[in-house]
Amino acid sequence: MALIRPFRGIRYNPAITGDLSQLASPPYDVISREQQTELHLRSPYNAIHVDLSQDPDRYGSAAQRFREWQQQHVLVPDTEPSLYFYAQEFTLKDGVKRRRLGVFAALKLEEFSSGVVRPHERTFEGAKKDRLALLTACQAHLSSVFCVYGKRDWSLAQVAGHALSAPPLASFTDEHDVTHTLWRTSNPALIAAVAEGIAPESLIIADGHHRYETALRYRQERAAQGRASDNEPYDYVLAFLTNAYDEGLVILPTHRLLKNTTIPSPQNLQAVLKRDFRIARYALDKAGDFLAALRAPGPERRIGCVVAGASHYWLLSFDDRVTAGMPLSIPLRALDVTVLHEVILTRFFGLPAELQKQALSYTIDEEEALRGVAERRTQAAFLLNPTPFEQVVAVCEQGETMSQKSTYFYPKLLTGLVFYQL
Repeated sequence: MALIRPFRGIRYNPAITGDLSQLASPPYDVISREQQTELHLRSPYNAIHVDLSQDPDRYGSAAQRFREWQQQHVLVPDTEPSLYFYAQEFTLKDGVKRRRLGVFAALKLEEFSSGVVRPHERTFEGAKKDRLALLTACQAHLSSVFCVYGKRDWSLAQVAGHALSAPPLASFTDEHDVTHTLWRTSNPALIAAVAEGIAPESLIIADGHHRYETALRYRQERAAQGRASDNEPYDYVLAFLTNAYDEGLVILPTHRLLKNTTIPSPQNLQAVLKRDFRIARYALDKAGDFLAALRAPGPERRIGCVVAGASHYWLLSFDDRVTAGMPLSIPLRALDVTVLHEVILTRFFGLPAELQKQALSYTIDEEEALRGVAERRTQAAFLLNPTPFEQVVAVCEQGETMSQKSTYFYPKLLTGLVFYQL
C-alpha cells in the first residue's frame, strides 16, 4: 500500500519575505548557471539559497541558513499536520489551457522491490551523493519527489472540492505563464479520504529519482544509529502525487543535442542510416513541415535528425524490426529513445553509452535544437516524440528503467512552496 500522512509543513512567512513568486525556484537539476545567478539575486530568501547554494561550503551554509530563517521567522511551521493541494494552470503551443492538480504529503518510503513505488529512469551516483549531503546537513526535504498514480474512477478534485473552493495560501503566475496555486487542509476526514484513495495504487516516480533514492539511503543510515519508534519522520519523504489520467498530466519529449565529438559526414551518415530507416528529406526552410511530419499520427515510429552541414532535415521512420534481436525486453524495445541510443548513436555514430553521457545535452525546445545545429553550436540534434504514459508503466512493471531524461513531465514542480523538516 502507498501510505501517505499529513505533516506540519514549514512555509515562508509573507509578512517578512513578501510574495511567494520571488521565493520559489525550479528543481535544482533543471536550473542553468545563468538562472541560478538570477534566482540568487531575486530575493535573499529564495529557496535556491538552501537547495542549490553558491557558497563554497554549500551544505553547511544551506543548513545554517535554513536554521536562521526559522529562528528569524522567515520560515514558520504550520500549527497542525496538513496536506497541501497544488494546482498548476498552463497553456502549451496547441493553445489548450490545462490544469494539473495534486497533493503534497509525507509518503512512506518503500524499497523498489515492493512494487509500491517504482522508478522509471536511471540515476547517477554523483547526484545522489549531492542530495544526501544536503539532506544530512539540513535535516529536511527541501524539494519534492513527483509521483504519478493511475486511477481512472477517482478524482482528487472531486474529493477535495470544498477545500479547493476556499481562499488559497498563495497564487501567482511565473515567467513561463504557469499559474501556481497552493491550499492547505488539516481536516481529518478529507485527509483520510485522500489517503484511502491513493493507498491501493502503485506510484511511479515521474521526477525526483535521485531524491527518492537519497531518502532511502538516509533512512538506512539513521535507522542504523537506533530507532526510537517504527514510524520515524525519516521513514517518509516529501512527495507530490497526481493522477496520470488527469487531463493536466503532460509528458513532453526531451530532444538530444550532440557536440564535441567526431561524427560521420552527412553523406556517409545518410548512406548507413538507409540500411534500417526510411528517410524523408525536408528543405531547411521548411522546418514547420518537418516538425509537423514528426508529430503526425500513424503507425510508423519517427525520429527527427538534424546534422550540421546537411542540406536537408531528415525524418527517420521505422518499425519494431529495427530493435529485433536486441537483448532487451519488449517494453524497452518499444521506446523511441532506445532506438536513438542503442541503434543510431551506438551503431551508426559509434558512440558507446559512456561517451554518450559526455557528448549529449538536452532540451525540450525543438526550435532551440534546430537553431543550435544551424549556428554550429551543436553537431547534430535528434528530435523525439513524447513517451506515452502507458509505455512508462510497461517498463516499470518489468522492473526496468529507461535512459535518463526519457520523459519531461511539464510543468516542473516548484521548490519552496512547502518544506518537510525531519
